[in-house]
Amino acid sequence: MNRAERAERLQRARLAQGLKQQDIATLLYKSLSTIKKWESATGAEPSNLDDLIRLCEVYGITVEWYLSGQDKRTRAPYPLTLTPQQEQLIADFDKMSPVMKRRANKIMRILTEN
Repeated sequence: MNRAERAERLQRARLAQGLKQQDIATLLYKSLSTIKKWESATGAEPSNLDDLIRLCEVYGITVEWYLSGQDKRTRAPYPLTLTPQQEQLIADFDKMSPVMKRRANKIMRILTEN
């Protein structure tokens, strides 16, 4: 797998978590520019193992999936490609106020309870 594919996996995993690059920078005590580089096809990758492990934990992915695109336990924790509808949902969610995001998350929790 090449650098561009790994960068794209990071971006998709972050979006799947509903996080912005600034959220990740804050959580990992990194600069926004560092996070942008990690998600750029031509940028740097996490340079130390602790950063990589913490990043994967925050994104809810395995290091194996980040590196290879596959996970022996699940084959892929997130779809490799998002449908246009999924991308639109993410874009719409990002535009919501914090109050509306909390309400939407609460509704989703209620709907997904068994």
